[in-house]
Amino acid sequence: MSDVGTPRSFDPPRRRPVPASFRARNHLGVEAICELHSPTLIAVVKDQCTGCSEFIAQQAIIPIEVVVVTDSPAASQNYAVLLAPEFIADLEARFAPIYLLVSGNPLEVVGEGTIFSAAQVATEIAPWLTS
Repeated sequence: MSDVGTPRSFDPPRRRPVPASFRARNHLGVEAICELHSPTLIAVVKDQCTGCSEFIAQQAIIPIEVVVVTDSPAASQNYAVLLAPEFIADLEARFAPIYLLVSGNPLEVVGEGTIFSAAQVATEIAPWLTS
């Protein structure tokens, strides 16, 4: 917690490459190839997660493209997000719920942290978007 009581994450970013596209299944089981652009926020969510639910409901406040993925079939169904366990492994996403800010050409992780809420994530990524 910050000194004013606002939750924030403390994960230092680990710069690493991000594939420009990945395969995923939507909540109906339909496979698709998803392409990523710079900048994009990737949110990795899990099932039965209050912060994940709030993030998904309020993700429109994030001022860049948002891609929400999970490695949980239940979370994919419950939240109607993309099921992409191989992509999550490729990203080396440590533990859900986590966000990864990807940018550059080629794409790489430039920021990451734990998801508590959409407002918290928007605040944390703001410095990267203005630099």
